[in-house]
Amino acid sequence: MRLLPLVLLSLLLTGCLGDKSDLELFVTTTKAQHVAHIPPLKETPKFEHFAYQADLMRSPYVPPSRELTEEVIDTTKDCLQPDLKRRKGRLETYALDNLKMRGTLSEQQDIWALLETTDGSVYRLGVGQFLGLYHGRIAKVTPQTVEIIELIPDGSGCWTERYSSMDLTGE
Repeated sequence: MRLLPLVLLSLLLTGCLGDKSDLELFVTTTKAQHVAHIPPLKETPKFEHFAYQADLMRSPYVPPSRELTEEVIDTTKDCLQPDLKRRKGRLETYALDNLKMRGTLSEQQDIWALLETTDGSVYRLGVGQFLGLYHGRIAKVTPQTVEIIELIPDGSGCWTERYSSMDLTGE
């Protein structure tokens, strides 16, 4: 009984020793017919040297000096000017189109607007308070609108008033 598996195994292995000439012929003809085409490399671009000369410029890794970041306004002219000594409020860092009126609060005669910023914070503002990038001051608050007076530079050192309003949104 032990001989039977050995005999069967030897018969199977003798089948692998047959003629392989047709297989070898097929491999050689296929290799001869199909030559791989590799496209040539693109020409390397010419290197142009750029001399970086920023010795006289401010380093981008150092914060700018205070006088470079302050508003420069000619106060020698006798015309409409914003109060630059006034400390700016939180809502003066937002443009008016980034603020939305979400409602009002009132107590007797006083009425305040509820304004929402783009980050989802809601602020209560009344008449005389400031908002917006252009020294905007709230002139009037009604249950439906907030009227704002902004100071816009005219380019000659003076400022002109621009009237804007913000309507209640129901989003």
